[in-house]
Formats: sequence, structure tokens, C-alpha cells
Amino acid sequence: MRSKVRFSACLALVVSLSVAISGHGYAEEMKHMHGGSAAMEMHHMHILMNHGLSMVAEGSNMVMLAEMKMAPGVDAETLQHGQHMIKEGKDLITRVLSGPEMMAMMKKHAKDTVMDYTHQLGEAMLKVTDILEKMSMEDMSSPDMMEMHHMHTMINHALVMAADGANLIMLGEMGMAGDIDKLSIEHGKEMMKDAKSMVTGMMGSKEMMEMHAKGMTPDKSPMMGMSHQHAEASMKVIDLLSKMPAASSK
Repeated sequence: MRSKVRFSACLALVVSLSVAISGHGYAEEMKHMHGGSAAMEMHHMHILMNHGLSMVAEGSNMVMLAEMKMAPGVDAETLQHGQHMIKEGKDLITRVLSGPEMMAMMKKHAKDTVMDYTHQLGEAMLKVTDILEKMSMEDMSSPDMMEMHHMHTMINHALVMAADGANLIMLGEMGMAGDIDKLSIEHGKEMMKDAKSMVTGMMGSKEMMEMHAKGMTPDKSPMMGMSHQHAEASMKVIDLLSKMPAASSK
């Protein structure tokens, strides 16, 4: 009986060591496959930043929904949760850009192009966040204001699409799932393309031109000016996401 117990314990130890060794071997294989590139290591940071951006955009949409005042029983909670999401998303982006993990990466990859790219992307994300934090449309008496809220919601949705699309592309480029990687990359690129079309289509739409014709131009209407800033800043983020360095980049 004791010999069986000893055998079981030894077998468990061998299995544990085998898993640990194979896991380490797989990690080394992945590192070798991607040349130990900064992009591969920083893709995880980009994914976290993209998640933070999505939180900001979705939180902003919740704030706008609450400001429409269509559900008195839950508007206050919706507003509070939306503001919390914006704050948490912004904090996550800032944490990734300046946290100890980034400082460690800077020691190894400060001069790599992907490092410069990452900080450009972070700055663009934070600019969008600053605009959305300041965007308030509590006076919903004008039908134009309600219409603009819906436009802002669509642009925020485009940001989420672009962030998700970039994550799918990065996932596919990691080369861990064979043929499915190609589908992941292709679908991610389609999402990125649709996100760009959504923003450009919204800003050049008939509805936008009609509001301009009524005198709601960026120079005369503070909210229209902020709407254009929102769209331009969002498009910059989407453009940067579409240029995400591949996992093999240095």
C-alpha cells in the first residue's frame, strides 16, 4: 500500500515537472518565434489600453443615455456608473503608459519604434477621454441636441469597434491557433474599416450638413465644436490602431 502511495506521489511530481518544463519550453518557443520583439511583449499592453478605451467610450454612452432623461428611475444610477467607467478606463490607460511594467520595458526598448507608437496611441486615447469627460448636454430641450447625442454615441461605438478589431488582429498575429489566425486578422481589419466609415459617414452626413445650415457650426456652437473635436480625435485613434505594429516588429 505504501509503495502505491509513493508511486502515485512520484508520478504526480513527474507530471507537475513535465507541465512546468513544457510550459517554459512553449514560452521560449513563442519568444523565439517572434524574435523577442518589443511589439510581441507590448501587445499585451496595447490590449489593456484598448480595453481602457472601450470602457471610456461605453461609459460616455451611458452618461449620454442618462442625460436623455427617458428613465427617471434609473437615470441617476446610469449616470454614476457611466462616469465611473470613464474614470476607470482613463486610469487603466494612464497606468499602462506610466506604470512599473512600462518603466521596465523602457529600459529594454526605449529606442524601438513600437515604444514611440505606443505612447502616441496612449496620448491620442487620453485626448479623446478628456473631450468625453467635458462633454455635457444636460439641456436636452432642443431636438438638435438629442440628434447630436446619437451621433456621439455612434462615434463612441466606432471607437469600441476599432479597439476590438485591433485586438483581433494582434491575437491573430501571435500565431497560436493555426488557420483561425487568418480569420481573426481578416475580421479585425473589417471591423477597423467599418469603424473608419462610421465616423467619416457621420460627420459628412445629410443630418450634419442640415445642422450646419441652421447655424450650428463649430465656430458658433460650442457643442458642435466639441463634436468635431470628438470626431477628429477619435479618427486619429482609429488611424493609429489600424497601423498597429505586427508582433514581429522591432
